[in-house]
Amino acid sequence: MTSKTDSADKAILMAAFAKMDVVALAVAVGSIWALILLLATAILLLKGAPEGHEIGGHLELLGIYLPGYRVSWGGGLLGAVYFWFLGAITGFILALLWNMTHYLYVIVIVVRSAWWRLMAE
Repeated sequence: MTSKTDSADKAILMAAFAKMDVVALAVAVGSIWALILLLATAILLLKGAPEGHEIGGHLELLGIYLPGYRVSWGGGLLGAVYFWFLGAITGFILALLWNMTHYLYVIVIVVRSAWWRLMAE
């Protein structure tokens, strides 16, 4: 009977601490970041700027960190590619950290459970 409760406990723990798909989160975060930069650039281009001012002066500063980025349609596409890679790396690292911390937490729970079971006998 002990093996049934052990497997049930493990099943509950694995359902509660399900593994996050690393590649899926990387693609999702990268796509969202790319879309945000592309939309920000497009909104500035469509809105325009008052006479005597440049379009998107603050967003233009991203060109310091992203070589070739400008507030233009081509620059928006290039910036979206840059941001996709940056977001994908961020999503990949977040998913890895998430999975690792949950894996370690499950190990702690299982060890504590075994310890208390041993002490009760």
